[in-house]
Amino acid sequence: MAACPVCGGTGFELVEKDGREFARPCVCRRPEASERTEDAFVRSCEIPPRYAHCSFGNFEAGNASLLSALERATAYCASYPHLGIDDGLGLLFFGNSGVGKTHLAIAALRELWTTKGARGRFYDFHELIREIKNSYNEETRTTELQILEPVIDIDVLLLDDLGAWKLTEWMLDTLFYILNGRYMAKKATFITTNFPDGTPGPQEANVRRGEYLVERIGTPLRSRLMEMCTVISVAGPDFRQIRQAGRQPRGSAATPLSTDPGPPRPRFGG
Repeated sequence: MAACPVCGGTGFELVEKDGREFARPCVCRRPEASERTEDAFVRSCEIPPRYAHCSFGNFEAGNASLLSALERATAYCASYPHLGIDDGLGLLFFGNSGVGKTHLAIAALRELWTTKGARGRFYDFHELIREIKNSYNEETRTTELQILEPVIDIDVLLLDDLGAWKLTEWMLDTLFYILNGRYMAKKATFITTNFPDGTPGPQEANVRRGEYLVERIGTPLRSRLMEMCTVISVAGPDFRQIRQAGRQPRGSAATPLSTDPGPPRPRFGG
């Protein structure tokens, strides 16, 4: 097969943006229209079946925060790749559980895979850590570095649910190694987390509260994330709870029947 006349077979073409020259994935790497199917995307990026449907087109932006998050994510994809010093190299999604962070992150990955030819990979963060931890195999001689190399090299890495578990020192070192390697290589990283950004103030020392991300991953990692990602805050209702409540039969725990012996109380849904 003849080499691509645009990139010469390298897979990248040199372009100019804002007076700077940089490399971007060549058009020859983009999947043909017949290959841009949901199944192909799911297989290529190893998307969990639960999230196989996620796209910008079916994201429900039901409030101003969700709409803003959607617009910022689509704008990021339109101007990808981001290689300048002042550009966010990736996306960091903050928000409570069930607001749509993972949906948006996967939708952005799908958009870049489809329109820009970017190679991508989805990882639940702790599944990745478990895979790395169990990577050495006496029979195959698989090593930790062999597992980490493609994680660092892939065009777009999506790490879902960062900070869900307390990180050990080894986990923190491994995460920093991955993020720093990708940062130095100017590779895009998408991250979702349920923990808010910020630092606890003195008045919060003796107050029961939720943790901040910096308390889960430490100051050095938090600083690196802020340097290498555009932050997108996502606020809204927990769609999982809404869907679950909609599935509950009348009289279930979600919609308890009244035990008041007096006049019956009105209930939604009649």
